[in-house]
Amino acid sequence: MSSHRLAVTDWIEFEEERHQVAGLDGATVRLRSENGRVQTIMLSVLLADSSFRAAVEPPPTALMDSDAHPDPAGVLASLDKAVKDAALKLEAHLLEAMTGYRSGDPLSAAADEPRPQYDPALPQVVRVQAKAQELGVTERWMWKLWARRAENGLWGLVDKRKTRVPNPLRNLDPRVVQAIRDQAAAERADSSATIGNRFYRRTQNRLNADHGAGAVPLPSRDIFRRAVTHLLDISPSAPAYQRSSAANQPDRPFGNVIATRPGEVVMLDTTPLDVLAYDPGTTSTIRVELTIALDVATRSLLAWRLTPEGTKAIDIGLLLADVMTPEMMRPGWSDALRYQMLRVPYERLLTVDERLAEAAARPVIYPETLLYDHGKPYKSDVVWRACTLWKIDLQDARKLKPTDKPQVERLFKTIREQFAEHVAGYKGFNVAHRGRTAEEQARWTIDELTEFFAEYVIGVYQRKHHRGLTLHGFPDLRVSPNEAYAMALGSAGYVDCPRETNVYFELLPIAKRVIHPYGVELNHLTYNADVLYRYRKAKAPYPDELWPIRYDPRNLLHAYFLDPSDGRWHVLRWTHALGEHQPFTDITLREAKRLITLRGCAPEDQEAVAQALTDLQNRTDAPETWTAADRKRHTRDEHRGAAQSRDMQRNDAPVNSHPPLTAVPDATDEETEPGEWGDLDLSKVRAAEVWDPDAI
Repeated sequence: MSSHRLAVTDWIEFEEERHQVAGLDGATVRLRSENGRVQTIMLSVLLADSSFRAAVEPPPTALMDSDAHPDPAGVLASLDKAVKDAALKLEAHLLEAMTGYRSGDPLSAAADEPRPQYDPALPQVVRVQAKAQELGVTERWMWKLWARRAENGLWGLVDKRKTRVPNPLRNLDPRVVQAIRDQAAAERADSSATIGNRFYRRTQNRLNADHGAGAVPLPSRDIFRRAVTHLLDISPSAPAYQRSSAANQPDRPFGNVIATRPGEVVMLDTTPLDVLAYDPGTTSTIRVELTIALDVATRSLLAWRLTPEGTKAIDIGLLLADVMTPEMMRPGWSDALRYQMLRVPYERLLTVDERLAEAAARPVIYPETLLYDHGKPYKSDVVWRACTLWKIDLQDARKLKPTDKPQVERLFKTIREQFAEHVAGYKGFNVAHRGRTAEEQARWTIDELTEFFAEYVIGVYQRKHHRGLTLHGFPDLRVSPNEAYAMALGSAGYVDCPRETNVYFELLPIAKRVIHPYGVELNHLTYNADVLYRYRKAKAPYPDELWPIRYDPRNLLHAYFLDPSDGRWHVLRWTHALGEHQPFTDITLREAKRLITLRGCAPEDQEAVAQALTDLQNRTDAPETWTAADRKRHTRDEHRGAAQSRDMQRNDAPVNSHPPLTAVPDATDEETEPGEWGDLDLSKVRAAEVWDPDAI
C-alpha cells in the first residue's frame, strides 16, 4: 500500500477534478476545487478512492502565485538594443583581459590588437589588474564577472535591473487573487455580469465567507478591474457561451484520436442546423437537427440525417445502416459525382457489391469503433442492438468534453461556413448573429434541405482538399476525403458491408407484451392483426414468456410482429385508427394523453385517444388559427412519418392483413365537368416505384 503526504496548499486530483488542500483537521481534509467549490471529506475515504492522485501539477493559473523564472535566452532576445550592446561591450572587455583580444580569438584580432598592457605574453593576473584600472572597478569584481559569464554566458553580464519582469499583482493580497479566480470559475456557466458591480460584490462575499467579515477587503474598483483583466483570459462580462466553452476545455494536454484505416474510428454527433426549414402546409418554419457520421482516418462524411428538432434513437440506429449503404445518384447530377470517380478499382468492387453501379462518389465503410456523445438517443437500446448486430465497438466521449471528438466538432463549423450560410433561412449560430427576417427568408422544406446537403457532401466536401487531413508518411500532402479513401484502400483493403434485408425491423425498439384475445397493448393503444389470433394467450418461447413487439416512435399507427413459424414480419394496426388519422409520433401521443387527462378521461380510453388525435391533426380548415405548437407538431409528424415509410421500403415488405383505409367517395365527383380538376383523381395515381438496392 503506497503512502501519501498531504500538506496545506498541495494540489491533488479527486473525481476527475483538481483540488487544493485548504486545511487538515485530524481525520478530515478540506478541499477547494478549481471552480471554487469547497468540500470537507474524511481522509480515509479520500485516500481509498480510485480517482485520488497526490502531488499533481497545479492549474496554469496557480503558477502566477510563485516567483517568476523566465527563460534567460527569451528575455535576452527581447531586450532593448542599448542593454544588449552594453552586455556585449562588457563581454569584450572581459575577453581582452583574459585572452588579450576583444573577440577572444587571435585569428579575429583587430588592427590595434593586442594592446601592450594586454599582451598575451603577460601573466593573466597582470592583464586583469590593467582592465580593472581601465574600467574603474576592483579585481575581485572582474573575477566575479568572469565567473558569471562562464556560468550563464552573455545573460550573466546583463544588468538585471533592466530585465525585471513586471508584476502588476505584486501589491495585491494573494487571498484576493485566489478569490477572483475562484469566483470566476464558479460563474463560468452563469449569466453575464459586469466586473464593477455583481462580480465585485460576490468576490467580497467569498472573501468574507472564507476569512471572516472584513478580514480581507477588496482594493478600489479600478485596481480590482485591472487585476481581473490580468488574471482571467475570459472576462466575467463575456457571453455565457464563451465562458462555458472555456470551462469545458480539459485541464491536461490535448490528445489526438488517431486512425490509420477507414472505419477504424467513426464519430457520431448531432447539432442544430443553422437553417430554418419551411413547411408549406402550415406556412411556418421549423428548426432542424443534423446528425452525421464522420470517418476519422479519411475525414469522409459517411452518412447524415436531417430531422425536426428532437432526434430519436431510431434515427441514430438507421444512420449506421446508411453508413454501410451506398448513396444513390440523383437525377440531374453530373457523371463526375459517380462512384467510379473515387479512383478505386471500381470494376473489381462491382463483383463484391453490385449496389455501387448506381452509387455516388461517397465511401462505403464498415465501422469498427463508434465514438459518440452522451446524448440520450446515443445511449439507447436501439443503438446498442445495432452495434451488437454488426459487431461494432462502442466508445462514449466524456460528458461536456467536446475535445474528445474535435474532428466532428470542427466539421460542424465547416458545414456552417460552406453550406448553411449560403442557404435561404440561415439563422446564425446564436441569437446575436440572427437577422430579424430569418423566418421570412426560409423557403426550403426539410426534404429539400436534405437533397441540397447531399449534393454539397458529394459535390463539394468529399472533393475539397482539407488542411487538417494529412496522410501518415506524407505530412506535406494535402488531399481530399475521396483521395484519402482511395489511397487507404491500397494499404487497408476493402471490407464488404453487411446487407441484411430486415435491418429496419431489427433496429426498432422492443416492447415485451402478452397477446390478448383483442390484440396487444402498447402505450395504452391496442394493436391487432390476423396473425395474432394463433398466439393469443400463448406463452412466448422466450425466457420471460412475453412476446416482443416492435414499434417505430416516429409512426405509432402501426406496430410489427415477427411470426416465429415462418420468420416473416407482420404489420399490427391500431384498432381505433381511422382514415383521417395521419402517422403520429410518440410526442404527439403524449400530447393527446395530456389533453384527454384535462378532459377527465383515462389514457386507456381508446375512443378518447382517437378523438384527441383527430383534434390535433385535423385542423386544416383554418390553419391560421393554429398555435405555434400545433404547426410544429404537424410538420414534425408529417416528416417523420414519411421518413419511417422510406426506411421501411428499404427492407422486405411486411405482411399487411389490413386493407388500406380510404375515405368514402364524394358523389359529386361523377358530376364534375371534363377538363376541370375533377378529371384527374390524385388519390388514385399510382406512386412511382422506389429503387430497391437488394433487388438488383
